[in-house]
Amino acid sequence: LAGELTFELADNDRQCFYEDVDAGVKCTLEYQVVTGGHYDVDCLISDPNEKVLYKEIKKQYDTYTWTSEKKGVYKFCFSNEFSTFTHKTVYFDFMVGEEPPLIPEMGDHDTALTQMESSCVTAHENLKLVIDYQTHFRLREAQGRAFAEGLNERVNYWSIAQTVILILVGIGQVVVLRSFFTEKKTAQGI
Repeated sequence: LAGELTFELADNDRQCFYEDVDAGVKCTLEYQVVTGGHYDVDCLISDPNEKVLYKEIKKQYDTYTWTSEKKGVYKFCFSNEFSTFTHKTVYFDFMVGEEPPLIPEMGDHDTALTQMESSCVTAHENLKLVIDYQTHFRLREAQGRAFAEGLNERVNYWSIAQTVILILVGIGQVVVLRSFFTEKKTAQGI
């Protein structure tokens, strides 16, 4: 069982997710902050008795693997409570248990796999690896795109400000230059 999710985490907010897990099952949580602020978030994982299994403060990304000791609902939370005005976009992948074998009888085999079965298993493993790489590259692309769009927005605002300043200085220079060449009317006394 595995689940991937990308969600928005508002400033001063905390979001928790829950998963029912049997005892003795291997679990893995992988997360990454895609956009927002310094790309950091707090993460906490706790077991059904609220015992903290994992706690990291202001981390950009991480992977944590553990084997469940008891059956019950495990909780993992992401917190942005330290940020006062920056919301974040967080991606996580939560995997519970091992993936079933490609060939159902593989576990029952006492003999070696045929060449075709071996090739299928190798191709399947390689395709899973490609999917993982694609996910990571997609996240990196989203992170880079968000940075580039933010930079473009700041450059545009700076350009507009420079243009306004240039126009105001130009108008000011014309007014001052005109004042040099206009005749001043003096009031003649009686």
